[in-house]
Amino acid sequence: MPFHGPISGTIEAAWVLFLFYWFVMAFRVKRTVKRQSLAGRARHILLGVVAFLLLFDNRIAWGVLAAPLVPAAWAWAVAGAALTWAGVGLAIWARTILGSNWSGLVTLKQNHTLIRSGPYSVVRHPIYSGLLLAGLGTALALGEARGFLAVAVVFLLWLEKSRTEERFMIEQFGREYEEYRQRTWALVPFVL
Repeated sequence: MPFHGPISGTIEAAWVLFLFYWFVMAFRVKRTVKRQSLAGRARHILLGVVAFLLLFDNRIAWGVLAAPLVPAAWAWAVAGAALTWAGVGLAIWARTILGSNWSGLVTLKQNHTLIRSGPYSVVRHPIYSGLLLAGLGTALALGEARGFLAVAVVFLLWLEKSRTEERFMIEQFGREYEEYRQRTWALVPFVL
């Protein structure tokens, strides 16, 4: 990745930590009792792969995708690394609070509980919020159009996925979830 010197290793370390934590914690979940459709899962996986390739695969850094959108300056790279780490930290904190209710797909778990503490007291989907922030930080350090396009793709993916999750939560928790929705933001505090 065309980051600035040691910033590349710092950003890569944040993402490796995230992936390692996700892998380890994936074995500590409740049994699934309902999941999203196969078509929905396939669409989310495809969009996720597209975003990943845009952000991390230098082989597609050509044409308009490689256009510089941020000045190649140390300060921008450091700010990007800081946002990446902050976003990964938020996602890990949210995943820890969510505990065994978590799933990589939209599901309802056996004895599913409504989590409203920690970052869930502010936003309903703080894992997505954290990963959007981390992606934005990585895109900022990368400085190319493809990074920001990746963040836009992920934003649309998680906006759709969060709406599916919310339908499941309303089905499971009814009015309790509706009240929670009224008191919190979906993905970005004070914006959405």
